[in-house]
Amino acid sequence: MASLHVALSSLPGPSFRPTGKLVIRCSADRQALFNRIAPVYDNLNDLLSLGQHRIWKRMAVSWSGAKEGDDVLDICCGSGDLTFLLSEKVGSHGKAVGLDFSNEQLLMASTRQKLRSKTCYKNIK
Repeated sequence: MASLHVALSSLPGPSFRPTGKLVIRCSADRQALFNRIAPVYDNLNDLLSLGQHRIWKRMAVSWSGAKEGDDVLDICCGSGDLTFLLSEKVGSHGKAVGLDFSNEQLLMASTRQKLRSKTCYKNIK
């Protein structure tokens, strides 16, 4: 069985101060991890990729072939970065849907959406 090992010292919150490693063996553990890191997910992406994730995401949207008026689905959308970029691509006549198994990630995406003013961001579900 594949496992994901995470150093707990880098996770937010008072309950994440034990020493050692957390072994994630099932989808519920993985979901709980992504719920816990949601507040720092974007910063973590910046740190781990040295900011390159922004370029990769723009490249992915470009390669997707999405165009004005399309309906698009972002699976495992996290905090919504790709969903927002796809929404810009499909415009106000298209629709972008972000889907994630982490409720906290979806809450972060929803909060970020409310802070954006372009009309194309109103077409995100």
